[in-house]
Amino acid sequence: MTIDFAQIFHQDSVLVIFTIIAIGYLLGNIRIARFEIGVTGGVLLCALAFGHYGYEIDPIVQSIGFTLFIYSVGWQAGPQILNVLRQDGPKYLVLTIFMAAGSFLLVLGLAGLVDLPNTFAAGLMAGSLTSTPTLVGAQNAVSSGLVTPPEGSSAGSLVESISVAYAITYIFGTVGLLLVVKLLPNLLRVDLVAAAETFARERGFSVRATEKRVDRPILRAYLVNNDAYHGKTISEIMSAANGPNVSLKSIYRIKRGNEIISPEFETVIELGDKIAVFATPEEHARARELYGLSGEVLDKELTDAIVDVAEVVVTNPSVVGRSLGDIALYDNFGCYLTEMTRSQISMPLTPGTVVQRGDVMVVAGERNALDRLVEAVGAEDRKAVETDLLTFAAGIVFGLVLGQITVKVGTVDVGIGTAGGLLVAGICVGFLRANRPTFGRMPAAARFILMELGLLLFMVGVGLNAGGGIVEAVGSVGPILFLCGVIVTCLPLLTGYVFGRLVLKMNPALLLGALTGAMTSTPALGIVQQAAKSTVPALGYAGTYALANVLLTLAGTLIMIM
Repeated sequence: MTIDFAQIFHQDSVLVIFTIIAIGYLLGNIRIARFEIGVTGGVLLCALAFGHYGYEIDPIVQSIGFTLFIYSVGWQAGPQILNVLRQDGPKYLVLTIFMAAGSFLLVLGLAGLVDLPNTFAAGLMAGSLTSTPTLVGAQNAVSSGLVTPPEGSSAGSLVESISVAYAITYIFGTVGLLLVVKLLPNLLRVDLVAAAETFARERGFSVRATEKRVDRPILRAYLVNNDAYHGKTISEIMSAANGPNVSLKSIYRIKRGNEIISPEFETVIELGDKIAVFATPEEHARARELYGLSGEVLDKELTDAIVDVAEVVVTNPSVVGRSLGDIALYDNFGCYLTEMTRSQISMPLTPGTVVQRGDVMVVAGERNALDRLVEAVGAEDRKAVETDLLTFAAGIVFGLVLGQITVKVGTVDVGIGTAGGLLVAGICVGFLRANRPTFGRMPAAARFILMELGLLLFMVGVGLNAGGGIVEAVGSVGPILFLCGVIVTCLPLLTGYVFGRLVLKMNPALLLGALTGAMTSTPALGIVQQAAKSTVPALGYAGTYALANVLLTLAGTLIMIM
């Protein structure tokens, strides 16, 4: 029996889709000298190869991918849209607008100089900045009817041209951006390590990348057998202690005979008491020394506690805008912050880090203490094991309907298109979700799979559409597009750095992080953090990333309708 794999693939679109995604993942994870093209790039290259040999999929697959991705982009940006106006927010806002507008005008100028059509210009901007939202906005402007194909062309041929230009410029957009970010500090003789430390001192904290590690607390019980501590209050013992103390919150319970006592500052310690301590291993050693505790004792009643980990979404106005040091989760609640993310980027766990609405804190502690913390900070997300698909689907419906609304200006119908409608709907739902965490529940894993799968399905369609004309395009306009792509990748980054330093007076480490966010490049952020040996750049990245996604989507649409 002869098996014709080519025929099988031509007959089964589902097989083609997931084969491309699987191979693309493998290609995207190949690292050469610390550089990798990423999953998106790997899927695009694989899809181009399949498209060159005539493989196709149903257009509805790409449409579904586009819908999931762009709505998720808006959903993720929603909580942070207003946050950019706080603290360093105005600088992030100005920098993001400068980068988006500068890149947009540069692309238009190059397109006019070398006589590129709008389709190639849109693909050029999307690929050079590795901005999938720009590509989505441009292609949707065609498919939704905002752009009327010229005589002799079809919507399909316009979409193919956008995809081809994107594919030609994407590779350098990925690798070139990483190279520029890596070499720029050395060329300008900027010490990123010193810059990050300077910023940390100015804000009153230290943010070495190695400090992200946080010890998890454990619960142990000990016996008081030192006469020197008999009859003294906890406050007196702590006041008389030499060296570092432990917080009162580290004392979970005290047992005297059969009586369980909740510790207070004025609680008297007696010989023979059993004390349960909930603390890190290091703090356990301090507590034993401080209170004169002997070896560990086993007492099920004393240590009968539920130690849990919870994801807490920050919503309480009394917490928003305050630093972690000011909130003092451990001192006030006896809970340990192990991680905090903003727009899916890990923030430095230092006293000076300012908390924003929509931040997600991963906190460990005793269950009752966690409940008190949740009530004070926001809402717990750990119970969201199911996705609220009703809100998710309703939000998409609202976005699709919103995108169909047009306003007649003279003889021209003006609207935001499907991409704009989905983006606005996602922002609204994301913002409401950040303020009312019980609304629109969606676990982190569900958010990731919906956004990632949507992006990859869309990229499969892009690559297959471009594959048929990629060879011809490379032979005709490929060199010109590639050179234009180099300019669009490098020049906005360089001018953005100059603008940020001279006009906005931003710290170099924070600025480079913000620039990678404005260009929506997470791999570039990793390069900057590695060079700075600090998590300071992540603060800048989170400040610009959300708004950049929105502006770059609109830029793709705007290029096509001009």
